[in-house]
Amino acid sequence: MNPVKIVALLVVALGGIAASQSLFVVDETEKALVLSLGKIDRQIAEPGLYVRVPFYQQVLKLERRILESDSEAEEIVARDKKRLVVDSFTRWRIADAAEFYQSVGSYARALTRLESIVNSVNKEVLAQSNLQDIISGDREALMANILKRVREQTAKLGIDVVDVRIKRTDLPKANSDAVFRRMRAERDKEAREIRAQGTEESDKIRADADRQVTILLATARKKGEQMRGEGDALAIKAYADAYQKDPAFYGFTRSLEAYRNSLKNPDTLLVLDPNVDFLQHFNKVKAE
Repeated sequence: MNPVKIVALLVVALGGIAASQSLFVVDETEKALVLSLGKIDRQIAEPGLYVRVPFYQQVLKLERRILESDSEAEEIVARDKKRLVVDSFTRWRIADAAEFYQSVGSYARALTRLESIVNSVNKEVLAQSNLQDIISGDREALMANILKRVREQTAKLGIDVVDVRIKRTDLPKANSDAVFRRMRAERDKEAREIRAQGTEESDKIRADADRQVTILLATARKKGEQMRGEGDALAIKAYADAYQKDPAFYGFTRSLEAYRNSLKNPDTLLVLDPNVDFLQHFNKVKAE
């Protein structure tokens, strides 16, 4: 191949590579810094197609969107000397790309600095509050104070902190175990009291029921005795009336009743003199 053509092809290839290296795109979700030998040459805030000097200038793209970072759980001592384990998260974004690059240089270092600042401010603010205020008190006021102080310290890093929130507030494990044991003891005490009250109420109900049963049985017996007495009185009156009207018939019916009562058991054996008055009606039937 002609050496001239080879040189021409090399020149075209190098030109194509240089052209590809000189153009770059900034997305709408990004910011960019053009660096010349590590120093900021210019800052790009708008999306589009841009040119750089190939092999001399580098492009550092940074996130424009809001980012989130979780802080490690930290143990905090409240003003009333109560210990808490606080777990928080932070929402932030890069406000000034140049200042961000000059202050922290990378996302990893930015996260480390941000976590350190947030934990320090959490300890400082929460240490001035009582446990009750932190857990169920004016939490919004505390978080607003924390956010204000964090933003003051991160502004010089080119970072805009949007929000700081406490995800979870727990007692240390030793305290949690003690609280659990105390709560369990209180629940056991309440259960014993409720069972004792139930037993007492059950005994009252059972005693009242027994009393009512006794009263009902006594009333029934009394009424039964009264009715039996009235029946006996009516029977005696009937017998008396019958005797007055026909003494012979009355004697006959009384004898029949005596016979029935004496002979109702088939195994009954009576040994009597045939001439006794008890058998007078049998003797009359036999004579007839």
